[in-house]
Amino acid sequence: MIAIILAELKRRRWSTMWWTIAIVALIVLTLAFYPSIRDQSAELNKSLGNLSPEVVGFFSDTGDFFSPVGYLSSQIFYMLFPLLLSFLAVALGSSLIAREEQSGTLELLLARPLSRTQILLAKALSGLMILAGVAAAGILVCLVLARLVNIDISLAGVAITGLTAFLFAALLGGIAFALTAMGRAARGASIGVAALVGFASYIATSFEANLPWMKHVSRLLPFHYYHPAIMLTGNLNWHTALGYLVVVLILGLVAIVGFRRRDIG
Repeated sequence: MIAIILAELKRRRWSTMWWTIAIVALIVLTLAFYPSIRDQSAELNKSLGNLSPEVVGFFSDTGDFFSPVGYLSSQIFYMLFPLLLSFLAVALGSSLIAREEQSGTLELLLARPLSRTQILLAKALSGLMILAGVAAAGILVCLVLARLVNIDISLAGVAITGLTAFLFAALLGGIAFALTAMGRAARGASIGVAALVGFASYIATSFEANLPWMKHVSRLLPFHYYHPAIMLTGNLNWHTALGYLVVVLILGLVAIVGFRRRDIG
């Protein structure tokens, strides 16, 4: 298993590096801009005070865009960070097994003295390690810069929000991975289904403030439970993170069952 993990990490080292650089650069640019608007936050919030709840819901889970919590939520943790991590997670989930099939090397992996479960776990762990490494780099830079630019924010809140964003992305990646593991037919829909779940979650959550019936729909979707503005205040509610983790584990079991039952030839 370790050899498969190391080979996958080596194979994806350059793409991982570029993903890390991209996310870190965006966070640096975003936080570096905050000191220039900090003293005008009250006036800027007033100018945006007439926005409808639907519009606010597209950009943040709080109408206070320019306070330390509001700025980090609206500019980084509500959209930017989870969105980029989700792109990476879905790309990984849909290709960890599919690339081996397309290159004709999956049969060679299966010829090793490893069970299908072990091979699949090795692939899943390598994907999670890549995603976790990129997420950790982003969270670390956010923690450091928050202090350098004097953003009065709970560092523990930043860490738990970043962890929850990572688990949300892992959930979407898990959907793509589980479908890919089931076979070629399901593999074709893996990216579309994972993207649909993520996008539908975001849209439903954005509109639920003014559409009461939408709340019933959004409760079935993962983004409904993602509230960075609350977590950034230091309210370390672990229920959302644990819920995402449970779903990721369930998707892992689905992937194992599907991969063990499929005919590979």
